[in-house]
Amino acid sequence: MKPISSITKVDQVRQAVLELIFSGHLVPGQRLVEANLARDFGVSQATVNAALQDLHDQGVVTKILNRSSNVNRYTASEVNRLFAVRTVLEPMASAEASRQLTRDGVRILAEQVDSMRRAALAQDLPGFCLADYTFHQRIYHLTRNSFLIQACQAIAAAPFAYLLCDCLGALPTDYVSLAEDHEHVLRAIERGPAAAAQVTLERIEKWRSHSIRALEALAEGSVQHAVA
Repeated sequence: MKPISSITKVDQVRQAVLELIFSGHLVPGQRLVEANLARDFGVSQATVNAALQDLHDQGVVTKILNRSSNVNRYTASEVNRLFAVRTVLEPMASAEASRQLTRDGVRILAEQVDSMRRAALAQDLPGFCLADYTFHQRIYHLTRNSFLIQACQAIAAAPFAYLLCDCLGALPTDYVSLAEDHEHVLRAIERGPAAAAQVTLERIEKWRSHSIRALEALAEGSVQHAVA
């Protein structure tokens, strides 16, 4: 682990913890010891506490006051319910982001799509997940609606929730194609609120279906392997 620089420490610690989850160095259910993270990152324990609280609010970790913090573990059923909420909130967020869109907003989203493409081509799953996560975070903030941002933050784990299902590797998918799905969302946001909502909903339902089928197949394979 590299020490965290002095600029926006909470954000950087949050991103560092996400990278450890995406890379498999932190696994579902694992306890997060704040003192150890503070030492490894070279920051105060209060900074780590704030970063973990943010991740708790986003559904990535479970933080119990004065007790412990653990990486969340989701079941396939919980992922399905998470996506059900996502199909309601994110089309709304994309439509509102479209209404508020500026050239700078387009540039910010395009940067994350480019990062997804590069990571997909390099088979860099942690890099892909981080860019995917950031893309959706940027959409939320582009809405400039504090209530919608807060609601969307509660489902921030959705794009990579399968990693919190004890899946040690990536689900079988074409990550280059998935990056292009995000390009389609970006272009729809540029076209207007109606297109933004429709295309976002289509893409989320597509990934929801793929994720659930793959998780169910993995579960069946595990059961068969155990029986054998």
